[in-house]
Amino acid sequence: MALTPEAGGRGDSASSVPMQSPGPVNTEVEWDRFDPQAYVRHNYADLRSDDRELLRRTRDFFAAAKLTDARCVDVGSGANLYPALTLLPFARAIDLCELSTSNVRWLRTQVDGYDELWDPYWQVCVEHPEYAALSDPRQRLAQVGQVCRTSVFDLPQHTWDAGTMFFVACSISADRAEAEHAVARFLRALRPGAPFAVAVMLGSVGYRVGLRSFPAVALHRAEVVAGIAAGAYDVTVHEERPRPPLRDGYQSMLLTTGRTRG
Repeated sequence: MALTPEAGGRGDSASSVPMQSPGPVNTEVEWDRFDPQAYVRHNYADLRSDDRELLRRTRDFFAAAKLTDARCVDVGSGANLYPALTLLPFARAIDLCELSTSNVRWLRTQVDGYDELWDPYWQVCVEHPEYAALSDPRQRLAQVGQVCRTSVFDLPQHTWDAGTMFFVACSISADRAEAEHAVARFLRALRPGAPFAVAVMLGSVGYRVGLRSFPAVALHRAEVVAGIAAGAYDVTVHEERPRPPLRDGYQSMLLTTGRTRG
């Protein structure tokens, strides 16, 4: 595929899956066989402290961005709903872009009426008054959310007013150039000055979902920040160390927020 899994690189096994370099490129991976139910059970059944911190910081960033009636995008949504939730109060539309057919099916059921599992994530959001003013987030997502089966590499340019891309660039292949290209395509898909949030796993060596292995790129903080800064300004970076780690085979999670250049 080209942008799943959303939080790919997080994985659902306690053991790492070492990837040789060069490893598989994006189109060589069987993304349609990705198991979103297994992925969600391992990654999101309980709200972890690291996800809580990334969620809190993303919430505060968008709340301060003075967005209204925005056309928003979450790229590589996969089997994770919380990036889209951070956009919900400010959006007239949210396009959840994903290529894996199994993840697309899962996303459509969640947009229609998301599982109670996501309620604790929304409760973190409503700690901010901008989010607390939204009384029925399920109904709102059903109204404004649309699942689009597409690749990060095929996104149109200068289309959205705000966007998120969580755990995508690090996990769409074992090719570092593809990771860099994914970040650049995401930023170009946003209009000039658009606020955005990007999260990646640093140092990821691959991961498992159920019985299947998926590739990753062992990204480093400096290269991720440099790649984003090339197309953005007002960039802020936060690194979240695992406590305890989600799985073996990665170093930390990195959240970067900012606004796109013209």
